[in-house]
Amino acid sequence: MPGDWLNYHHLLYFWTVARLGSVTKASEELRIAQPTISGQIRQLEETWGRKLFSRAGRSLALTDFGKDVFQYADEIFHLGQELVQVAKGGEASAGARITIGIADLLPKLVVARILAPLFDQHPQPRISCLEDRPDRLLAELSRQSVDLVLTDSPIPPWIRIRAYNHLLGASAVSLYTREEDADHYRRNF
Repeated sequence: MPGDWLNYHHLLYFWTVARLGSVTKASEELRIAQPTISGQIRQLEETWGRKLFSRAGRSLALTDFGKDVFQYADEIFHLGQELVQVAKGGEASAGARITIGIADLLPKLVVARILAPLFDQHPQPRISCLEDRPDRLLAELSRQSVDLVLTDSPIPPWIRIRAYNHLLGASAVSLYTREEDADHYRRNF
C-alpha cells in the first residue's frame, strides 16, 4: 500500500522547509523549484492523510503532527549525515543526543548563552531545539519527546508532570512610557 512506505525525497523536502521556515529558502538550498517542493510535501500529506503545515499569515507553521514528523526526520537526516561521514573514513559522532524545548517568548540571545557550554563539550552533543508555547513543551516533556524545557516561568501547579524547576538566572525588567502616561501607570501598576 502507498501509505506503508516512506518516500525519503518527500521527507527531505518537508524537513528542509520545516528547518528553514519557508519554501523559498528550501528551494534555494536544495536547488529545486518551489512548486516541485510544495507538490512533494502535498503528496506526503496525502499519503498520510494529515497536514504537516498550516498557514500563519504569509509564513508556514508546523502542525502538531508536523512537529512529530520533524523530530523523526531530523534524527533520520542527522544519522544519514553521520553515515556519510563514516563511509568517507571518518568517525561517528559519539556525542549524546539532546532535545531541548524552548519557550517561544524567550530571547534567542539568552537561549544561546544558556546553551553555549554544551557546545564546548567533547564529544559535542547533537542538539535539537523545538520552539513552542510552554504548555505544549511541558506536554512534550511528559511524553519524553524533549529532554529539558527552557522557559521564563516555573511549572504551574495545575500541570501534573514529574519534573523539576531550576532557576538559571534573573534579569531586570524596565518599563518605558510617554511622559503624559507615567503618572497613570505609576499609580496603577
